[in-house]
Amino acid sequence: METAGFGGGRRVGGRKGTKPSQGFAHFLERVAQVNRDPYYLAKVVRVVLFGSMLKPEVDRLSDVDVAFELARKEADPRRALVQSRQRAEELEDQGRRFRSILEREFCWQVEAYDFLKGRSRVLALADYSTEWPFVLAVPHRFLIGEPEQIAVEPAPSTAQEMARKRRRRPGCPF
Repeated sequence: METAGFGGGRRVGGRKGTKPSQGFAHFLERVAQVNRDPYYLAKVVRVVLFGSMLKPEVDRLSDVDVAFELARKEADPRRALVQSRQRAEELEDQGRRFRSILEREFCWQVEAYDFLKGRSRVLALADYSTEWPFVLAVPHRFLIGEPEQIAVEPAPSTAQEMARKRRRRPGCPF
């Protein structure tokens, strides 16, 4: 059995010929394409590999766990909004139907996510911006981007400080 690289020659489940390292390599190629192709309004600013693929003792992998974070390529929020709305109109002209105003406004993100996923059954994608506490709690490796410095609030030192934090505000029934 190979052990070089990410996942080596370990196969996913019992499916013959499906190597997690191949699916992951294709994902990284798509990341590079999203970042360089002006068609995509998003860029991938962070990629974190986590989970069983980093554990050498696991022989059979079920999937490749990857967290990533998208950001708009356009730094100016107004121009980014105009670009996003133009893209939504283009997609509607091509027959795409949006179920809600949110789906329409964030089509730039959904479009990049769908391309990155690439219909792969091997990839389990997570949004780093919302799942970071979970991702950082398990074995992980940053491949693109850096871990941000997370400010940890000190715990209250006395019972009186804790009681002060839980005190109801005047007129608040909760």
